Amino acid sequence: MGRLIYASGLTVLLDDDTLAHLQAVIGAKLRLQQSFHLSWGDPDNAGGCRSTIWVTPSTSLLFRYRSARAPVLDRDRIDTLFAQANSPGGLVLHLDA
Repeated sequence: MGRLIYASGLTVLLDDDTLAHLQAVIGAKLRLQQSFHLSWGDPDNAGGCRSTIWVTPSTSLLFRYRSARAPVLDRDRIDTLFAQANSPGGLVLHLDA
């Protein structure tokens, strides 16, 4: 499992493939100086709650991968995530238990 670590020290566990796609989208948004909401639903065994953070160009993020191998990126998946990040609801990740 990779980890997205937000400025406040919040850690979100993600598989390396999802983390790599998220990194590509966040990088593209921040290069454009665009802020957005990032939400995820926690797995049911973790309380089943939903969390949201506000990602800005000044936000400190660390993308830490479990594997040294870089996942192959899927352009369609990136486009879908980027479009979602541009929507009023922001980017929503669906995490499995």
